[in-house]
Amino acid sequence: MTARPERKEEESGTYVCVDFEIGVEPLGPDPRTLVETIFLDNGANLIEHELPVLAAFDDPAKAVEAAIVCQWRVQREIDDPCRKLRIGVHSGSLSEAIAVLECSNGNQIIFSGAIDVATGGALDARPMGLATIWADSQPTQLWLSTDSRPDIDGRPLRIPT
Repeated sequence: MTARPERKEEESGTYVCVDFEIGVEPLGPDPRTLVETIFLDNGANLIEHELPVLAAFDDPAKAVEAAIVCQWRVQREIDDPCRKLRIGVHSGSLSEAIAVLECSNGNQIIFSGAIDVATGGALDARPMGLATIWADSQPTQLWLSTDSRPDIDGRPLRIPT
């Protein structure tokens, strides 16, 4: 079991972290270009990092929408069962955002409670439960995206749980 990371003082922002779970040899093209294009079209600044794609957004709602559109389009346009997208979205420090990403499995978008607060509770998501992902903090509410129709119904709304 790995130790939980300490929270570090670093620049805060709204981050969308993308990684892939790759089983055997990927069958489709690398989705990085598609992911980066979607993020840039939604006002992101791409950050050079060891993760395949890391983006910073000024607007948390745009970050949420871009993450949902990204996952939706990659699943439909790339359609590679050997390469599953993992996405973590968080408002706070970069190290916290990466810790949120590490809570996801393939083809999941995980939002932190900070994103829920920043978007006024408008996530189309269901609560996953409280998780202590930083050694020096209280448990954080994580949310699992349930949105499957971006850009169709307008702003995502929370599904009653």
